[in-house]
Amino acid sequence: MKRLLIFALVFLIPSAFAEISHTPNEVSEGEQFTAWIDAEEDVKAITFYVCTLEDPHTCYKPETMDRNDSVNGRFQFTYEVKSNDYPGYKYELEKDDNSIEKIPASEYSYYEGMEVEKMEDSYYFKVNVMSENSEEDSLLPAPSFLTCLILITAVSLVGRR
Repeated sequence: MKRLLIFALVFLIPSAFAEISHTPNEVSEGEQFTAWIDAEEDVKAITFYVCTLEDPHTCYKPETMDRNDSVNGRFQFTYEVKSNDYPGYKYELEKDDNSIEKIPASEYSYYEGMEVEKMEDSYYFKVNVMSENSEEDSLLPAPSFLTCLILITAVSLVGRR
């Protein structure tokens, strides 16, 4: 029974800590990436912005999603990569008190496994664009530090009998 509980925690805890991410980590022309953000209860809407981070800089029409359209506070957005597109994205969270929070907040903010880049006066999460000669195995997901730590803890707890 303890093993079942530990096994369940190993798979539930990483999703509980997942706040901001996108998948896949590398894209090429014509592919889509999905970005998501888990928001607190005081967030009533999120606006998703995508811009090209290299010349020619182009920003696309923002997409806004209300809390009612989210799934348990998870806001999810999809973007299709265009030709010569080096996409980056950011969020603006509109809160109940009508304040607005920008994410990423700065170039020096830390978001696990994500690269933040500055363009003019704004900061964006960079989405890597696959080069023509990159290998197919680069699409395999890498476990996060938190997941590895949880797995090691679970294995050591089970082995302490």
